[in-house]
Amino acid sequence: LSVALSGTVLSRCPACARNFANLHCSNICSPDQSLFTDVTRVVNRSTALGGRQLAVVEYRCFYRQRLAD
Repeated sequence: LSVALSGTVLSRCPACARNFANLHCSNICSPDQSLFTDVTRVVNRSTALGGRQLAVVEYRCFYRQRLAD
């Protein structure tokens, strides 16, 4: 997912674009992911060097109502 593409789609609402980018970055980079993320689907995939690697393709996130508001 490209945050830049999302920004383009949400360009009519700069606050929405910023909120979406912040949420996306928190989902991907937070050191506390295990506290609010539940991985629901993984797949085996081939790497560029021909190895095998697990990849997360689906997950659920849990946030407090205050954050959602």
